[in-house]
Amino acid sequence: MYGRLLVYIAIGVVFLAACAKPPVAELEEARRVVAYAYASGASQFAAGEYQLASDALSTAEQQVQAGKFTDAVTSLRVAKNYSNKALTLTVERKQQIALEKKQAEERARLEKEQLQAELLRKQQEEQAQKEALKKPVPVPVVEEKPEEPKLVEHVEVAPADNLLTIAARPEVYNDGMLWPLIYKANRDQIKDPQEIFPGQTLMVPRDKTTDEIEAARAEAEELNLF
Repeated sequence: MYGRLLVYIAIGVVFLAACAKPPVAELEEARRVVAYAYASGASQFAAGEYQLASDALSTAEQQVQAGKFTDAVTSLRVAKNYSNKALTLTVERKQQIALEKKQAEERARLEKEQLQAELLRKQQEEQAQKEALKKPVPVPVVEEKPEEPKLVEHVEVAPADNLLTIAARPEVYNDGMLWPLIYKANRDQIKDPQEIFPGQTLMVPRDKTTDEIEAARAEAEELNLF
């Protein structure tokens, strides 16, 4: 009886092994996720996590070649997990860098304003002394025009962005309804206009005619996706 049980177990193991299939879909998905993490800059901003993901993917590929499909599935899960961690860290670190840059620019602006205010105060004191000795001379007031936003040709997707909010930025189009222009110019990396990812760099086309702009606005109103 015991010997017969062993035979049945052996047959079951052989049958399961024969039925095992290579995890083709899982492998392609892991490759896509690791590649996207790399394209987003994870190798620079989250090098440790990205390296673990890349190593796990390489291990999975070797396991598939060796026919160790179950082990490969486990390695592919590890690769995807570390890729997602690397991507999250990359987005956070890019945001931190952007915040630090903005804070530095704000400090520089305040210092410049303080210096200008001090120079202005000294000039006013000197002017007051001169005016005490002669008839005051009116100082013409020059009105400063508001600075026009500098138009950009590429824009990076932030975590809460969609195509409408990007198109609405002053440096992009200042009109959210022109999002179809960005979508059509970036079809190589946008499959669904409602699915864009933080860290993506999108091209902003600037060579559109008035008719193309109006057509894009009409298309946005018709689709009403956002």
